[in-house]
Amino acid sequence: MSQIDEVLNQVANDAQQDGVNFRSYNLKGITLKDIRFLHATMTTVDFSDAELITIDFTQAMLQEAIFKGAKIKGVNFSSANLQGVNFDEAILVDCNFRNATIENCNFSSANISNCDFRGSTLNYGNFYSCKIKNSNLSFARFMYTHSKQIEISECKMTGINGRGSDFSFSNLNDVELVSSVLKYSDFNSCTLHKVNFKHANLIGVEFKDAHAQGTNFEEANLEGADLTYADLQNSNMSNCFLLESNLHGTNLAKVNLRDAYLVDANISKANTKGANLENIVLQ
Repeated sequence: MSQIDEVLNQVANDAQQDGVNFRSYNLKGITLKDIRFLHATMTTVDFSDAELITIDFTQAMLQEAIFKGAKIKGVNFSSANLQGVNFDEAILVDCNFRNATIENCNFSSANISNCDFRGSTLNYGNFYSCKIKNSNLSFARFMYTHSKQIEISECKMTGINGRGSDFSFSNLNDVELVSSVLKYSDFNSCTLHKVNFKHANLIGVEFKDAHAQGTNFEEANLEGADLTYADLQNSNMSNCFLLESNLHGTNLAKVNLRDAYLVDANISKANTKGANLENIVLQ
């Protein structure tokens, strides 16, 4: 009997498989629906190309499990241990990852929609070319992730800690990053539309060549940030702290810089046509 047949027979007799141990099982291509695996041990299980619908993995041990190419809908991963898990090219819809530990994960080329990552730990993850839509990552730990060419749309990321993450060449549309911590992150060559960085910690962040018209930076800390040749036209930078920031060649046309602090900032060749420069501090 194959391991897939064993699991299917077991869940057919009882849909509540709390505490079960399927460590290292090969369940590639399996289809499971409405099964409960609370506190289960499923480390290194291969769920590649599986179809998982309304499964409950609450507090399950799933370290280094493989979900490559899987179709996952309505699955509850809350408080689960998902360290080192591979979601490469997976499709995740309506899933709950609240307070889950997902460090060193791989979500490259995954498609994520309507998922809840609030309070989860995603440090050092690989999100290269991932698509995240209409999801909530508020107060998640997202430090030092590789998120190059990621697409994020209609998402709440309030209070997220994304220190040192690489978002270069990414596309962010209608994203709330209020009070986020993004120190030393890379947004070079990004396209930002309706992004809100109000009160964000953006110390040392790189926005070189970014297309960010209409972005809200109100009261953000951009000390030492590099915005060389970024297009910030029509953005709100009121009360921004821009100490020693690099605004060389930056398009600040029609930007609201009221009460901004620009001591020791490099503003050579910056375009400030139509900008609100009321009460700015330059020295």
